[in-house]
Amino acid sequence: GSGKSTLLNLIGGLVTPTSGKVLIDGKDVFAMKDRELTIFRRRNIGFIFQAFNLIPELTVEQNILFPVLLDYQKPDRAYLEELLTVLNLKDRRKHLPSQLSGGQQQRVAIGRALMTRPSLILADEPTGNLDSASSKEILQILKDLHSGGRTVILITHDDKIAEQAYRIIRILDGKIESDRKNDKILESREEIK
Repeated sequence: GSGKSTLLNLIGGLVTPTSGKVLIDGKDVFAMKDRELTIFRRRNIGFIFQAFNLIPELTVEQNILFPVLLDYQKPDRAYLEELLTVLNLKDRRKHLPSQLSGGQQQRVAIGRALMTRPSLILADEPTGNLDSASSKEILQILKDLHSGGRTVILITHDDKIAEQAYRIIRILDGKIESDRKNDKILESREEIK
């Protein structure tokens, strides 16, 4: 109700703004023609939704490969194997989504989002439908992605999850209520160096 998902959909080029611009890597997303925007989104933005949005008739492997095949690209099989390993899905690669737990389905959704190696990951309540153990796994994967150089924007209602971020923007009734760097996270990062 506060506009968090709408903001994420605007950033991802899924919803057209009524005013203003959305710039990603210096490119005005909505100045692009529809086909150009679709290709830009597919190649540069990875979406992770709360509802997983997996294709029920496709296996784990096929769901992960889907965005690459949709883009008429040759899949990088070595990278697929790396994703299946990192996401702990190698033994589930031939399973259908209905044969997986919620945490496994979310890991497939993350694999699908990463298969095109996007620089921007947009995650809308990615742990909302998961138990606490699966939530921890998913959050660690997202932290590792960020540490590896990817931008991760995550929407959550959970303050415990928000407090694990480097920057926290709170939205209330469609407006930014606060925008701050998380000093605790930044300080612990400095200690590691």
